[in-house]
Amino acid sequence: MPIHHFMRDDLLRSLLAVCLFPLFVVLPGYSLAWLLDLCEFRRRTWAFRAALSLCLSMAVCPVVTYLAERFGSARLVWALHGTAWLYFAVVVGRGWRTVRRIRFSRQDAVVAAIVLVWVAVALFSLVDLQTGDKDYYSVTALDFAIRTAFTHSVAAGIPPHSPFYFPGRPQPGRYHYFWMILCAMVERTGGGLVGPRHAWIGGAAWGGIGLMALVALSLRIPFYRGAASFRRRATVGILLLGVTGLDIVPASCGWVLHALGMERAVVPSIDWWNEQVCGFLSTALWEAHYVGSLIGCMTAFLLLWEGARQTAWRARVRYGLVAGLALASALGTGIYVVLVFAVFLTAWTLVAAARKWWPEAAVCAIAGCSAAICAAPYLASLRGPSAPPGPGGSAGGVPFEFQVRQFAPMMVVLESARITRGWPVSAANMAALPLNYFLEFGLFFSAGGLWWRRRPRPLSREQLAAALMLASSLLICTFVRSFPNNDLGWRGMLVAQLVLLFWAVEVVTGAAGPLSAQARRPLAVLALLGAAGSVYDVAILRFFPLLADGGVVATIGWMSPDRDLGRRNYAQREAYEWLDRNSAPDARIQFNPDVTIEDVPVYLYSERQVVAADHDCRALLGGDPALCPPIQAVLARLYPKPGQAAPEAIADACGSLPADVLVAKDTDDVWRDRRSWVWQEKPMFANRYVRLFGCRAAARP
Repeated sequence: MPIHHFMRDDLLRSLLAVCLFPLFVVLPGYSLAWLLDLCEFRRRTWAFRAALSLCLSMAVCPVVTYLAERFGSARLVWALHGTAWLYFAVVVGRGWRTVRRIRFSRQDAVVAAIVLVWVAVALFSLVDLQTGDKDYYSVTALDFAIRTAFTHSVAAGIPPHSPFYFPGRPQPGRYHYFWMILCAMVERTGGGLVGPRHAWIGGAAWGGIGLMALVALSLRIPFYRGAASFRRRATVGILLLGVTGLDIVPASCGWVLHALGMERAVVPSIDWWNEQVCGFLSTALWEAHYVGSLIGCMTAFLLLWEGARQTAWRARVRYGLVAGLALASALGTGIYVVLVFAVFLTAWTLVAAARKWWPEAAVCAIAGCSAAICAAPYLASLRGPSAPPGPGGSAGGVPFEFQVRQFAPMMVVLESARITRGWPVSAANMAALPLNYFLEFGLFFSAGGLWWRRRPRPLSREQLAAALMLASSLLICTFVRSFPNNDLGWRGMLVAQLVLLFWAVEVVTGAAGPLSAQARRPLAVLALLGAAGSVYDVAILRFFPLLADGGVVATIGWMSPDRDLGRRNYAQREAYEWLDRNSAPDARIQFNPDVTIEDVPVYLYSERQVVAADHDCRALLGGDPALCPPIQAVLARLYPKPGQAAPEAIADACGSLPADVLVAKDTDDVWRDRRSWVWQEKPMFANRYVRLFGCRAAARP
């Protein structure tokens, strides 16, 4: 059989997605900023306009698109975007002579080079890596496979249906999917040339660029130190986005232990050795929507900051309303980041009122009301019969509890002593917090400490706001845990990390005072270790599947039970892409629901609705869980446990199962039963690892 060039296709289609994204993450923000003259937009430099346009588009477009399609139609969405594009063309056309006079400085060239390197890193990290008939996805596919499926669902219509559960009728999705709205618009615009996975990859690339723009804007608006040092400080801040903590130290220890015979000492992500504090680069690759949420929150703060400095109430209201849109958008993009930021904004409003900073308090109040109104329809859609998991992962109850942030090495010591709960665990983890955060923050821990010792007294207004941001994030993410995963502690920490980055810029550039040689050397070492950690993380995320197949590191269950991942994944991608070409868009598929975490390839490569994604039908992400058991009863007969007989035919199951296509894989127990339906029925597609069977009308064109 001919070899499919999956990697080439991924690169070309992802590059197309990168090129299409400015239609939705640059042009609308430019038009809005020019129309309202936000931050004196019309009198700013081209670089400032580009940065604000990018951040404002990412902050406002998702919620506006959601509301327009939720209460209007897709035609209204295209009309709004078309109007923004036309307005942009008119504005730029009128100022064409000014555009022609733009000159690029050396720092501009450096930033442009950083952007290009980042886009190359994102593409290299997220597209499939192919060698002959072996195809490997990145470790990050564990997370972005779900977002790929949701992106395609959003592209089909807003509000989206759950792509993981179909008990006979569409089930409303429950997820923070607003970042996927931008990706879905790119998928729609691509007209079949851009798939949902490629749109997500393009979004991850632009999310990183948005972070760079956010850092530059923040250093230009509230944390400005004058024109003479701005470009240098902005360049340093952007470069520091590529520095993480000291995770390279435990990662290196893992390789040493691996060499000594501990097979699973090497983990596929540098952040998995402990409760996660992911670097910005890692977050952009793993969780681009949380980057989008951070951009939305900080853009709202920048608008609030500028709005409070307006003398006319009409202008303050304008800034407050747009900031509210940004906060509502951030809520639907990454809810855990907004929970932390909401605490900060509440504290900031109270401080402003206590100090009689009435413009600040008023603009914050306007933004809060605007955000509540705009986010209300989305929040209402999250209600459903599926209760959130409580402590321990059990259904029901509040998905948060008070718990001191755990330090993995300390937990190993405690568990060896059979101490697993109660105040001794809390006390031990509390005592380990300084070491915990030193390892997780690295350079930023030390630089933040230096800045705090040299801080101005009293704190300036902008530094007081930064300190409140840091305190809100650290307190919540240290002492509150979310379930089933601690996404609150992992993603809410982004707010603290951003503040520490700003303070590190102050220290590194000398704005916080000159540094002695004794202080510079340790900071340089920490910066190098942090940069090495980022490089290692990119490499291990990309090459861990290949290393596992080659026998260098241990296999992981959700990837492959053996060392044949590359060929098996190639075969599954071949099968699912064949199915997409040869089935109706509304066809529904079903595979063995007994999965380890999730079936990654089906979400990555298939654009078809899944009937039941796992034993719980993934109802937490949308749908009534009460409708799941009858489906599972049928699937238990089709995919029986070892030692149990499977039926020879699928007619009875197809009659009671709302699926058009059944999937059998070589890793299923039923595959090894030569008397089962897998070998007695005629497949519509088959290769060495996958067989597809028509249940209903899936083969119609």
